Amino acid sequence: MMMRGGSLMGLSSQVLGMRCFSTEIFVSRLSFYTTEEELKDVFSPFGNVKEARLMRDRQTGRMKGFGFVKYSSQAEAEKAVQAMDGRILRGRLIFVEMAKGNKSK
Repeated sequence: MMMRGGSLMGLSSQVLGMRCFSTEIFVSRLSFYTTEEELKDVFSPFGNVKEARLMRDRQTGRMKGFGFVKYSSQAEAEKAVQAMDGRILRGRLIFVEMAKGNKSK
């Protein structure tokens, strides 16, 4: 970043670059007994859930305790984050935030 004319050059592009325009949310601290169908059902009141997937250990197949929910729009994803972050699901306090970066299947 360089000063030019009393303003910081590149600052706006850096700030905009940090903003996440994702339709996918990250859900952590899930019970190991949570199913993808249950995850989809719990998050569907906030919008059209296109996909709900739970992460599993490759060797054991056991749940890792986190997953992703993909919505049709960013507004739906943000509404789900606001409503579900810090809630109890299956007796566990879950954390919900906007997913960062590109996720591949």
